[in-house]
Amino acid sequence: MPSTASDPAARIERLPASRVDSLSALFHHIEDQPGSSRGAHRIADLVGVELAQAAASRTYFLTVVLRTQGHRSETLRDSLLCLAGQSSDDFEVLVMCHHTDEDEQRTVEELVAAQPRSFRERIRVVRVSGGRRARPLNEAVELSRGRYLSFFDDDDLVFGHWVETFARVAEREPGKLIRSVVSSQRARHETWSGGRDGFRHVSWPRAEYPARFDQFAHLRMNFSPFMGWAFPCQLFTVAGLRFDEELYVCEDWDMILRGSLLLGVADAGEMTAIYRRWEGRSSSYTVHDQTQWQASQLRVTAKLDEHIVLGRAGTVAEIISLLDDRDELHRVRGHLDAILRSRGFRYAAPIRFAMRVADFGRRKTQGIRAKVSKRTSP
Repeated sequence: MPSTASDPAARIERLPASRVDSLSALFHHIEDQPGSSRGAHRIADLVGVELAQAAASRTYFLTVVLRTQGHRSETLRDSLLCLAGQSSDDFEVLVMCHHTDEDEQRTVEELVAAQPRSFRERIRVVRVSGGRRARPLNEAVELSRGRYLSFFDDDDLVFGHWVETFARVAEREPGKLIRSVVSSQRARHETWSGGRDGFRHVSWPRAEYPARFDQFAHLRMNFSPFMGWAFPCQLFTVAGLRFDEELYVCEDWDMILRGSLLLGVADAGEMTAIYRRWEGRSSSYTVHDQTQWQASQLRVTAKLDEHIVLGRAGTVAEIISLLDDRDELHRVRGHLDAILRSRGFRYAAPIRFAMRVADFGRRKTQGIRAKVSKRTSP
């Protein structure tokens, strides 16, 4: 009889996605397995089993989820061109058309039909109605045939080695979320000849995001644009995670946090995409007001704080509070250092010296008077 000591599949019961809908439930399931030893290696074993199974059952390395509302045909054309020019063709594309009317849907389908046949055969156009920003992402998860999933919107760009980079890191560190570096570029709407809805870039691409993933920093805000990530399908099939459809925004940050705390992150260390920052046109920053942004951010933090991910329940809020305090301390120290190095502070040194001498004299005189008064008192 073969030994089961080195065979994760023989030691771990298959976990239906329907039985797990949160991080804590997954942890509890793993810990409840017969003969289970508590620890992260249990999760690694489980994901390892699913990776091996996915390699045989899933058609492509990567499912690319391209979210669009059909408003920006020229940027969508650019996004499709970026995908058509990839150095690896081991991927499929799900074009998720969200809230599109008949004309917008027709425009998207015509753009897809115009692609080269070898690329067009790997594209599926899916129309999605209702819900907020996360709805088309969840529907794409159900339709995915890739071992990893990546998501980006129709106004962003990916470089020719985008898929290839994810595949290389996945082979090196299987089962982890993969993070590449993304630059940002400012763009502005303009009308092109013939009345076409166009745009113009008004800055060079800028590498403003960290090259390496910092888990604590990401608890405060998202430093990693969505198109810079590839998520193992096991995050959805095994852990049962789904995008939070209650969120107005931050659905990407929410999934990045939950996924990274569960499976860890492998840094690609390469720049693979450009995130466009729009001026003078609608975006998630302008469509949703500050109240919706704050509500979404609070919901993301509150959900994490309900689960034991870094320690006891409540740890996430405490860490964020500590980070805030640390930043405030650094800010105060920075102001103090600036004062101490300032020219005015140096020039005022004689005045400060005179004041110290005067203060010393005043205190010495008060001390002498107190002694005299004590000696002469009856």
